[in-house]
Amino acid sequence: MTEETLEGYEEVSLEETNNEKTTENVEKKGGTRPEFRVVQPDKDQNGNTVYRSVGAMWKQVSKNGNEFYVLKIGELRLLVFRNNQ
Repeated sequence: MTEETLEGYEEVSLEETNNEKTTENVEKKGGTRPEFRVVQPDKDQNGNTVYRSVGAMWKQVSKNGNEFYVLKIGELRLLVFRNNQ
């Protein structure tokens, strides 16, 4: 893995990323749905392929108007930015 400087990237606060809903909250409260779902292929008891939901990704907009995504997989939360370089 190569190291990169964060020059040219906007800092996003934790409060900005807490605005999205988790997959569980969406199903229970009927909030906004994630733009992407993250699934893991698996096999059921009969050997058939099934897809297990493991996370989701929501589009966010920073205070400066830049779009990014928040990817949640279990307790892991990652910020995903477009590579414009």
